[in-house]
Amino acid sequence: MIIKKINLREGKNVTLTTYIQEPSHEMEPVQDKPGILILPGGGYQFCSDREAEPIALSYLKEGYNAFVLTYSLKEDSSFPNPLEDAEKALGMIRENAKEWHTIDNKIACIGFSAGGHLALSLGTSKVIRPNALILGYGAFIRAVEQQWDYPTPIIDKDVPETFLFHTYLDNVVPVDTSLFVAGELRKYDIPFELHVFRNGSHGLSLGNETVNWGNGFVSDKQYEKWLSLSVDWLNDLFKIY
Repeated sequence: MIIKKINLREGKNVTLTTYIQEPSHEMEPVQDKPGILILPGGGYQFCSDREAEPIALSYLKEGYNAFVLTYSLKEDSSFPNPLEDAEKALGMIRENAKEWHTIDNKIACIGFSAGGHLALSLGTSKVIRPNALILGYGAFIRAVEQQWDYPTPIIDKDVPETFLFHTYLDNVVPVDTSLFVAGELRKYDIPFELHVFRNGSHGLSLGNETVNWGNGFVSDKQYEKWLSLSVDWLNDLFKIY
């Protein structure tokens, strides 16, 4: 595996970490793989480790090259800084697709919570867009928190097909945010898949013991299914495997 951390913004902790499966002539038909850009959550104050490498390794296991972005945070997080980071990261993946054994027109973007907001912002970018979106309990709208001061992404007809998942009991980012996005996608006849799981707190990541944070963590077998559901959805969309 090729694991490399690349600095994207001089003097700042803005990095793209690659998780690339080295090609093997024993598997000639699948030397080049689809890719997924991962945007962890953390309220634009930090990037959650639970929504970074564990997610990358999970998609890696399913035959995807993975890329984790640590974007502009805290005092540097005012827009468009994080969006420019995401645009640069996606552009770099496409520019290096041949070297990184990645199919340049089959690159999805997944984001969690604030990272979901950033992923949807990338999906509405005027500069570059991914080929698919996966949005986990995304904080999309200004009403989500009293202190939330980030622009609501404006969905248009060119937003890529989208997979959304959330829990009904999320008491940090209400499920209404994902329902709102689904409604906006429907207005433009953009196909989407939406999964609302009954149980589960905010920030569950994979929802299993591999991301156990200790105090208060409760895994949920139903919620855990989002990963396999998203892989099936992506494979069907990208016409692979």
